[in-house]
Amino acid sequence: MERLPESESQHVLQELSPPKAVESQSKFHPWTEEPQCLTDKETNEEFCVYTNAKFASGRGISFFTSPKIATKMISLPALTEPGLYAHVNNFTDPPWEVRNVVGRGNGLFATRTLYRGDEIVSNTPVGVYQSDAFFPDYPMGYKYLHKAVEQLPKKTRRIFLKMAAHNPGDPVMERVNTNSFAGEFEGVPHFLLYPETAMMNHDCRPNSVYYHDAATLIHATFASRTIHPGEEITITYTKMIETRAERQEALAQTWGFECKCAICSAETSEVRRSDNRIRRIQELQGFLMDWSSESIGTPSMARELLALYDEEGIYAGLGTGHMLAALAYNDDGDIKNAKKHAELAIEAGMVNSGIKDKYREEMESLLSDPRHHWSYNVR
Repeated sequence: MERLPESESQHVLQELSPPKAVESQSKFHPWTEEPQCLTDKETNEEFCVYTNAKFASGRGISFFTSPKIATKMISLPALTEPGLYAHVNNFTDPPWEVRNVVGRGNGLFATRTLYRGDEIVSNTPVGVYQSDAFFPDYPMGYKYLHKAVEQLPKKTRRIFLKMAAHNPGDPVMERVNTNSFAGEFEGVPHFLLYPETAMMNHDCRPNSVYYHDAATLIHATFASRTIHPGEEITITYTKMIETRAERQEALAQTWGFECKCAICSAETSEVRRSDNRIRRIQELQGFLMDWSSESIGTPSMARELLALYDEEGIYAGLGTGHMLAALAYNDDGDIKNAKKHAELAIEAGMVNSGIKDKYREEMESLLSDPRHHWSYNVR
């Protein structure tokens, strides 16, 4: 999740009046409402609201983006394969409940034991907004953002309004500001709104890991370790492999809060030890990712890296650690351990990855034929 940027330049928006004529429903299929558009007179760029109220079995979705990108989105599986969502957005018996956390707003808490790999929530966005379409200083920009929400099904609008808004101002804009995830379509920054996932609070050492599939728009979160009943379910809003000072700065700049998770609020001596472990992890990852002729990466470094991940409690990053170990062992000709760690990398899951993640494919390739994998005896 990432807070939307404030407007940095003065843009003048002009509503297209009257709206472009629509002769029949086929003119704006798959949208269930006629797209409404505005232009930036300074750049002459057009942005439109596109809504499909039937998306994901009636949950609905609205886009606020350019016609060029909307045309590309129409061909995505998200809008062409409705059967993808049969087991998504299922909240009839979730393994969590919403509780209020003093000073942090709402949060998700486990209602039963969750084991590593268990699905916590799998949902689709209710809104996708191109970052360039936001002009906070102009009421017309707000008008179209409001339209994007108003055209959603009634039940989904209620879900939207239940989300927290951390700052005063426009109630719709501030909810988008507070709860959006950053992503890209056609190389252009967009913000995606997943209401249920947005209720998960931050921890620098989270107990869950998530991935986002850009083709289906499905955002899924899984337990990265055992989570006990009554324990808060957390994700990270920033990079885990950074020192406390670096994490605090990133969170303050992007989210406007000071992290008080266990590792950030620990005694100075423990923070110092943690930072030293992080610096060593960064160093080891650099060695193991270097495949140049000067590379010095070894299996012993991979073992140390995994031990540090465990000591630091970075369970959500174990997929990366095992991937690097698999490559290091394969380079050393130790096929048994290479395959072992490749399997563990796949089982752990790569951070922020999905089923077709390139690193997963890399590990599957190594498993199928270690000796002909590019990493075999290459250093």
